[in-house]
Amino acid sequence: MLGAHAHVQVIVQGKGVEQDGVVVNERATFVVDAWNAGIAELDVAVFDEDSGKVDVGVREQTPAVYQCSYTAEDLGRHSIYVTYGHVSVPQSPFKVATA
Repeated sequence: MLGAHAHVQVIVQGKGVEQDGVVVNERATFVVDAWNAGIAELDVAVFDEDSGKVDVGVREQTPAVYQCSYTAEDLGRHSIYVTYGHVSVPQSPFKVATA
């Protein structure tokens, strides 16, 4: 059962969510570690500067640890939204600038 504040236990890290870590047309990756948060639904969405949705791959590496990837096709700011149990995790949405 997911506790009321379990989403704050979710850790998101990697170049794909760093402010200046994303290069256009190169795969950007990051990890969502929900090991300490309990069992819940993970949702990841990426949008470009024009609010266009970017395809995201999500693969469970180990129980409750997910490898996420996307490819930014345009220059500009992208927003990465990560929710766990339908609640935004800390620092979501992540704002990244592409180069």
